[in-house]
Amino acid sequence: MAFREHPAAPLSALGGDTGLHQVEVGGRKILLARRGEDVFAMGALCPHAQAPLVEGAVCGHRIVCPWHQSVFDLRDGRLLEPPALDGLPSYPVRVADGQVFVTLSDEDDPPPTPPASVPSLGDQATVAIIGAGAAGQAAAEALRAEGFGGRVVMIGREEFPPYDRTNLSKMFLSGQAERDQLPLRPDADAFFASLGVDRRVGVVTRLDAPAKTLAFADGSTLRYTGALLAAGAEPTRLDVPGADLEGVHVLRTLADAEAILARAERAKRAVVIGASFIGLEAASALRERKLAVTVIAPEGEPFAKILGEQVGRSLRAWHEEHGVEFRLGAEVAAIEGEGAVAAVRLKDGTRIEADLVVVGIGVRPATDFVHGVSRAKDGGIEVDERLHAGHNLYVAGDAATFPLPFLGEGQLVRIEHWRVAMQHGRLAARNLAGRTRTLEESGFVPYFWTYHFGRRYNYVGHAEKLDEIILEGDPEKPPFLAHYVRGGKLRATFGFGREADMAALHELLRLGQAAPAEKLRAGPVAHAREAAELLS
Repeated sequence: MAFREHPAAPLSALGGDTGLHQVEVGGRKILLARRGEDVFAMGALCPHAQAPLVEGAVCGHRIVCPWHQSVFDLRDGRLLEPPALDGLPSYPVRVADGQVFVTLSDEDDPPPTPPASVPSLGDQATVAIIGAGAAGQAAAEALRAEGFGGRVVMIGREEFPPYDRTNLSKMFLSGQAERDQLPLRPDADAFFASLGVDRRVGVVTRLDAPAKTLAFADGSTLRYTGALLAAGAEPTRLDVPGADLEGVHVLRTLADAEAILARAERAKRAVVIGASFIGLEAASALRERKLAVTVIAPEGEPFAKILGEQVGRSLRAWHEEHGVEFRLGAEVAAIEGEGAVAAVRLKDGTRIEADLVVVGIGVRPATDFVHGVSRAKDGGIEVDERLHAGHNLYVAGDAATFPLPFLGEGQLVRIEHWRVAMQHGRLAARNLAGRTRTLEESGFVPYFWTYHFGRRYNYVGHAEKLDEIILEGDPEKPPFLAHYVRGGKLRATFGFGREADMAALHELLRLGQAAPAEKLRAGPVAHAREAAELLS
């Protein structure tokens, strides 16, 4: 393999608020980054969804993806935060006479390699990962990256390899993504074999935490030395007459999504019960398929309790602009039909014709089979700041009730976000591998995204009880940011069209340096510039 140095850009091009500049060199898209006197070069696109990182935010030596907030180290391209699973290619840089030069090989960048090899001989420890979703995948890879050399068994209910569950209600349901685009790793079986991970399809019927034992539906058992529970949640079923009719679906798994798609091919009228994120994403996707869509929900505005009346109203208006009808302040009395759904009847007697129903009214942690742990009222398993539930059992994702650092000591939360599950999986794996670390030490900040008719909305942080909502811009005429404040401090932000600022807020919240309420009230804040200057 030969290497050649290429002129990339004048040093003066790496100015501006972030010090980032994208160029094409040797047929590759390269991101140049300047931090003080140092210049770095790396791949310009996020491995997760090919987002242009030049549109992201920089804080110190960290760069945050503008689309889904993966975080990378500018100095070597190393992955710091998911949802990306791989780091960025990094290239040698030389600066001379005001010009930046980058050295590239004459061959394409190699594909991502597993983070470590097959386990070391002699380590008799066994880690069981219960759940083969995003958290399970992230944990398996992190265990090897942290040098764990024992046996890793990852157990999931689905034959299909770990996949991007967020896409089910977004791109997959709308037809913008195919089945083969869903797996988190192509050729997953070969990938797991290269890691020495035993991926097992089966149902765990009992996890005895004190005994460190799993029992399976087929009668077999497994003893482990450490475990990660990452089994996710189960969708709440509708408890009304007719809820079991053909054509009534929940949406959690690939099988659920494929069943909805099969029904949608011969349907004309869909009803979505529940104005949840899953519900409205499904409404958007089904409307993209030209079905008539009606959303039924008991609240006055979608997401009003979480995002506020004004933001909720703007999201409803965006859906209505695309032909979605809403029946808000309404409750379902029954689903009618002879063998298959024909209509949804409301408690006020209104009858809405439908040949497809999607129920999105929430989920419950999949934890009933776990014994010997402390539970919250909603079924979540209570863990400490290391995600430890006791008996060397760690919990990640939807099943975990955990202390969120910037909410204050003693406040426990359960957050049903896909990226949070991946963050948890990586942290739990480090702790299982003996690299003890807490949520606060890992810089944990929750984040999620939601997609409606071509708009990707972002939410960073976490807010429950609020004192006020401070708007930058008009939610009905985006771009905008909605800041959620408690005790004079920013707790979370939701927005659209301000990706660099949203990425910057991830870092500002992580460092406790987000703008206080009085500054937010005073007018627009250049969050991306503030993050770039913070550790420059």
